[in-house]
Amino acid sequence: MGKLIFLLILSLFFLTFACSEQKSVAILSSYDPEDVCGKPQLEGVLDALKNNLKDVKIDITYLDSRRVSSEELSKRCDAFNSKVKTLQPSLIIVNDDAAFQCVAKHFMGGKIPVIFSGINVSPDKYNEKFNFLKGRKPIKNFTGIYEKIFVKKQFEFLEILGYKVEKIAVLYSNDMIGEILKEQVIYETKGTAFEKKIVFYPVKNISEIENAAKEINHRSDITAYFPFLMSIKDEKIYTLRDLKSLLLEKIKKPDISINERFAEEGFLGGVSVDFYYMGYRAGEMASYLLKGVTNFPNLEVEESDIFIKTINLKRAKSLSIKVSEENLLLFDRVIR
Repeated sequence: MGKLIFLLILSLFFLTFACSEQKSVAILSSYDPEDVCGKPQLEGVLDALKNNLKDVKIDITYLDSRRVSSEELSKRCDAFNSKVKTLQPSLIIVNDDAAFQCVAKHFMGGKIPVIFSGINVSPDKYNEKFNFLKGRKPIKNFTGIYEKIFVKKQFEFLEILGYKVEKIAVLYSNDMIGEILKEQVIYETKGTAFEKKIVFYPVKNISEIENAAKEINHRSDITAYFPFLMSIKDEKIYTLRDLKSLLLEKIKKPDISINERFAEEGFLGGVSVDFYYMGYRAGEMASYLLKGVTNFPNLEVEESDIFIKTINLKRAKSLSIKVSEENLLLFDRVIR
């Protein structure tokens, strides 16, 4: 009975603000404005809002979580909390896990509706802590899009290229983002034939990356690897863009991309979520609420089901991979 009353109050509140004049949206991005995951996702959100709403005021904050310390990240989260209390936005949109965790800390169960996009921690895992879902239906003020990394489809990608996959290495940074991606690989392969084909290599500095790269390259049973080195804090902070030359030189095996931008940076490619579409869908969900087209309890959590198959032919050539013209037609994007 208590949950039913809460849902009725939540629905009435959202319908009330949908009838007000100008709407305002506060967007919190986990990364910096040029981030390979964050930028296309935010572009999708903004396009959806502008295409669906005539008059909307938008405020954007960047946490830059890949490049700042945990102490600085906490300060930025608190600053966003203060900003929201001042702005009193109609709705909040958060991109990726650092932003989700920040906003959930301050606003879970509150009156402001929150739409998330690109979380890699599973909704079930977050639900254990925040109890905001019943199945996929929101019972609090949070809903949105869960980002898949399509691990099983990555095996199919390698098979297209002629590989018989024995094992795939996951080279990941031993920080919050790296741990989240590792757990997501485990989540997506649990109970499948692929579960025992994954080998994990956690690293926390350049020396450990070099040692892991050497072993991955040397091991005959490892067919390919995921470069999950989003942020490495050594003498300075390195992003994947900073580390790509080292990886491309030291590991002469297929580097699987979970983002088409990785292929633009020189990695081989793979099956990746369509970050723009995922952001656009989150923006649509926000627009439906702000226009009063639907009420919050009807917006169930979704999985990002649109993916892009990308290949970088220059990297393929350096790895002596021959791709037939027929197989090229299977890719959505070919980088020559």
